[in-house]
Amino acid sequence: MLAMWQSHAESGQSDAHDVHDDALHSAQGADDSSHAADAHAGAHTDEHAGGHDADHGAGHEAEHHHGPKVPELPNLLGVVHNYAYLVETKPEYASQKNPFTGTVMQVDHFAKGLGLDDSNGDHFTAFETIIFGLVVVIALCAFFIGASRQLKVKAEKGQKLNGKAMFTEIIYTFLEDFFAGIVGRDSVRKHLPLIGTLFIYILCCNTFGLLWLGKAPTANLSFNLAMAAIVFFYVHGTAIMKSPAGWLAHFPGSLPSPKEMGGLAYVLAPILAVLFTVIHIMELFIQPASLALRLYGNVLGKDVLLGVFGGLIPYFPTHAPFLFLGLLLGAIQALIFSLLSAVYILMWEPHEHHHDDHHEHAGAHA
Repeated sequence: MLAMWQSHAESGQSDAHDVHDDALHSAQGADDSSHAADAHAGAHTDEHAGGHDADHGAGHEAEHHHGPKVPELPNLLGVVHNYAYLVETKPEYASQKNPFTGTVMQVDHFAKGLGLDDSNGDHFTAFETIIFGLVVVIALCAFFIGASRQLKVKAEKGQKLNGKAMFTEIIYTFLEDFFAGIVGRDSVRKHLPLIGTLFIYILCCNTFGLLWLGKAPTANLSFNLAMAAIVFFYVHGTAIMKSPAGWLAHFPGSLPSPKEMGGLAYVLAPILAVLFTVIHIMELFIQPASLALRLYGNVLGKDVLLGVFGGLIPYFPTHAPFLFLGLLLGAIQALIFSLLSAVYILMWEPHEHHHDDHHEHAGAHA
């Protein structure tokens, strides 16, 4: 539909150039007296037409600033929006107007009114990200709530688990064992609801972009920043609630003691304390930013790759060989995001906690 609209615009521009050329030829063929008058009228007409074309071009540019700005595969909401846009704004498609297209454009204006924005698209592409993200949330909630009920009922009755419940149990066991090696067996069940949910949700969002007429919400930077902000507040919130003093002690870090360096420690300790504090404050914001940017860059690159190869031959899936690569990339990025979240949780735990664990382990061995 966009191609039809673009070709129509190009043909209109060529017709305008033909009319302009005919006017020049007719002006040249006139006699001297009429030539002067025609030249004056032609100049006035050209000036008016030029101003009209400039206004039309500016309006056209502002009007056509919709849809994605990078190559990507079409998604369901984008196709519906483009269709409604053509029907509601182009006279040649006015006969196809209906309440549905009007409703879609109302949603478009609503998204614009909310101030939604997408660096690689517009307000409606940002709205698409929110909708597809909610679809993944609803689908995961429906699946795991149903599976948890099956687990509870069948466990109470001593019955054999069905496929859904067994699959859920396998996922939970895998994630628990995997992240226990990072945050510890004692803490894994406390943090697994966050880091395990992040892995599953990001994996499903990345995979959703590989489905026909689907879109990966993680190709939007704001979407990823929101998830990184959740990790940020969780990491530092749990650390502060456990020990505010221990959290603050993380900023200066471990400083040299007089036993280690003698009197030189009194000179170096304040300098290192300031230096380490500045570095850890920068680290405070770099960690969530790196989480969001890494996921955004990789998923967007995957979508652009699929969009470029998918558009080489119309109606032929030239991007199909890269779908497996996209699936593998999505799984790796989901794992990296959740893995680094677990590492950040461990890094920002109060130092007293690590010392207590060390003494407990030493006492147990003794």
